[in-house]
Amino acid sequence: MHLLAASWLALIALASSPAGASSPGFAPPDFAPLARLVQEAKDATLPSGTAIAVVKDGEIVHEAYFGYADIAARVPVSRDTGFYVASATKPVFALHALLQAQAGRLDMRTTLRDMFPAARFDGLDAGAVTAEDLLTHVSGIDNAPLVWATAFSGVHDAASREALVAASYPDADAAHGTFRYTNVGYNILSVWMDRQGGRPWQAQLEDDVLRPLGMARTSASIARAEAAGWPLARPYSFAVERPDAPLYLAKSDDTMHAAGGLVSTAPDLAAFLAAQLAPAAQPRLAAAIARSHAPRARLSSQYLDFARSGYAWGWYTGEYKGRTMLHHFGGFAGFHAHLSFVPEAGVGLVVLNNEDVLSARLTNLIADYVYGAMLGEPGVEERAAERFAALRAQGPELRRAVAAQREKIRARAWRLSRPREDYAGVYAHPLLGEMTVALDPGGGLALRWGRLAAVATAGEAVDQVRAEFAPGSGEFLGFAVRDGAVGAVSLGPMTFVRVRESAP
Repeated sequence: MHLLAASWLALIALASSPAGASSPGFAPPDFAPLARLVQEAKDATLPSGTAIAVVKDGEIVHEAYFGYADIAARVPVSRDTGFYVASATKPVFALHALLQAQAGRLDMRTTLRDMFPAARFDGLDAGAVTAEDLLTHVSGIDNAPLVWATAFSGVHDAASREALVAASYPDADAAHGTFRYTNVGYNILSVWMDRQGGRPWQAQLEDDVLRPLGMARTSASIARAEAAGWPLARPYSFAVERPDAPLYLAKSDDTMHAAGGLVSTAPDLAAFLAAQLAPAAQPRLAAAIARSHAPRARLSSQYLDFARSGYAWGWYTGEYKGRTMLHHFGGFAGFHAHLSFVPEAGVGLVVLNNEDVLSARLTNLIADYVYGAMLGEPGVEERAAERFAALRAQGPELRRAVAAQREKIRARAWRLSRPREDYAGVYAHPLLGEMTVALDPGGGLALRWGRLAAVATAGEAVDQVRAEFAPGSGEFLGFAVRDGAVGAVSLGPMTFVRVRESAP
């Protein structure tokens, strides 16, 4: 067992009793079997943390906490543990935007041209793209540099964000009006809201949503959470060489963005779901909440057990167990978050994890059990036992696959046309800052860009390298070599020009 015996007994007690009042006549099901299955999965794989909160008719009826917020220090997850929730931020930000519209400070028909009249927007019909399009992922716009700056490198300020927005370009995979999920629309709208509101979107969101809902342990600022002494979960991944070691890529204020920029607890997010299920309890928010549930875009996709037929305002919609469900998940290096609710049944679920690979599958099974039990499905325990057993068996298989893939990457032959020292230097982008390349003692090339760092391995093409800026996810970077001189390095559409021959 990874948890202390006392903690396990407390967990069983918590899992077997409601955490709050429930609707008259409702008796929460027995969640003790689920607690045992989740703990067995932790014991067989990795003791990273998982927090669960179940909501019924606007009240929390069950909470359970597993594993560690910090594995090495053996800090257990509790109801006060803050998790980075990644893209599960979107329904919170979208509700904030709808409240701004309700107050007359934002018209969802406002166009990109209206928002940024000085921008040229080459190749885009900026007069056709609206604020609603940005929030519902049908804008037809792409902007990898803006996404990388705000979510990963942290190298940006108000002026560079405005300039990055102006450098947006057509999405090659989805025309205007076609759904394609990205962070871009939320990032763009937040830049406008910063300027329009005269203060950061983070402060606006706190006034509009967090404070009214009593989400006192939720923030868009890591610095604030740390200063307040909130316990924050550290990030882990089952798909790296040392799964029990925290990932280097930790969130900071400059990488907390409108499409993925909140830390929160299970009880706080349960309060957010409670408001979705019982909006009348929040009269000022009720109309905006109701509007946020209305699908605005059509799609046809599936993520694990979850069908997706539409996208509302920050919520996917689709059928789950024969009923309409609204949900949004969040994934980032070291974290996986789940928010969902079934309005017809008055049931909602929060699951937060500080691990990014197995946790999506674990959460899928937790949801199957919770909704099955809450909706009175027969055979819930038996089905769950089988599916959890399969998940436990996947652990060793995944570790073997990870080891084989890493060996394949290490065995790849270098195809650099110059000696490695010739690639060392400082490379600059006018809006994205500097990327440094240095010789690593192990023979690789050490790359650093703002909050990002990686030791590159060989790429697949000439003068190309592979770097895991986000652990477990490799990116290819290409160097431009002309007349024997290395002049630039590119990551996707972003090109950094060499400005110095050696890093300081």
